[in-house]
Amino acid sequence: MIVTIAMGAQANWLGSPLEGMQAMTAYIVQVVGGETPRGSVTYESIFAVGSALFLMTLTLNLVSYWFVRRYRETY
Repeated sequence: MIVTIAMGAQANWLGSPLEGMQAMTAYIVQVVGGETPRGSVTYESIFAVGSALFLMTLTLNLVSYWFVRRYRETY
């Protein structure tokens, strides 16, 4: 929850990285913790956000794994 507090917990995006916005995980927590009915577009959007978060993490891990293998020094 510290990420939510640090980022301002705002759901809007103004296009500037210097403005406060809401983290992806905080959005998921907000939607699940609220009174959003199951089957609604808002409820289903948490799966899209979760999938995007997973794909971003997977991509960064694969790139870092490739980078380490390429530039590893053997002694």
